[in-house]
Amino acid sequence: MQTRLGHAYLLSGPKGIGVEQFVELAVMSLMCQNGSQACGNCANCHLLETHQHPDYFVLRRLEEKKEITVDQVRELIYKLNETSHQGGYKITWVDGVEYLNQSAFNAILKNLEEPAANTLFILTTHQIERLPATIKSRCQLIGLQAPALADAQNWIHQQAPQADAALIKRALRLNWGTPVNALQWIENSRFEQDNQWKNDLKQLQSGRKLPSQVIGDWLKWPEPESVFDYFYQWTVGAIRSVMYQSDAPTDDSQQANVQNWLRFQQAVLTAQQYWQGNANKELLLESLCMEWLQIQQSQAPLQSVFKSKIQRGQLA
Repeated sequence: MQTRLGHAYLLSGPKGIGVEQFVELAVMSLMCQNGSQACGNCANCHLLETHQHPDYFVLRRLEEKKEITVDQVRELIYKLNETSHQGGYKITWVDGVEYLNQSAFNAILKNLEEPAANTLFILTTHQIERLPATIKSRCQLIGLQAPALADAQNWIHQQAPQADAALIKRALRLNWGTPVNALQWIENSRFEQDNQWKNDLKQLQSGRKLPSQVIGDWLKWPEPESVFDYFYQWTVGAIRSVMYQSDAPTDDSQQANVQNWLRFQQAVLTAQQYWQGNANKELLLESLCMEWLQIQQSQAPLQSVFKSKIQRGQLA
């Protein structure tokens, strides 16, 4: 807006807070023919909305691919070297810059060092720690944070007025405070899955269901790994229920419970890491369920099969 635009920006932030929507709006504002306001009515805005603008390029992983390849970058560079069709900016959005392989990093680095006139790069990442310093040093860094809880709740209520306050709060908790993900969770009726998980634990604890039965149902979910978020949030709620009552639990049984919940919380995080590898999914979830049952039935220190590489303090 102050006509002091740089040549490359690196935007980082948690997934699900609207980074992608921010980029789309920024690009539309830059290319809008009616005074940088993303009017939605001019020719450029229509071309962008229909993904047909000849001077706007999006570089991201191809479907079913694990990385952005050097061939994709070379194709992009070829297009950037052409004359602008509209006589203004040529804008490139690198969506998920952390997925560039080494050759692709090197290829795009040259263009970040010596950009053509009226060329703008917008790079976005949800994992800035994975990026090499050579990329960061050639961009202006902008860190985007998750909104305050009240702002996120108000926004979701505007988008989904049928959702009550309790559901919105639960959606935000399970999606780590990211409103876009929380809204999708509500719109996709994932609360039904959440309710099923709660009911399964009750039946597991009462002995009406075996771990293998509940796990068989969980593995049929579109994203079975969401069970780790459910278990983690359960530990958070259990610990808060004790810790918020006083400065510290004084009863020996309370202290034992809190210690076991913390051990189980660590086990959940470690199990989630195993899940992302080549672990047996069914066996992994069954072990987690058995450990959850163990801390419900006994105050003995939990001896988890999920051993973290980081062991510190009282939980070691």
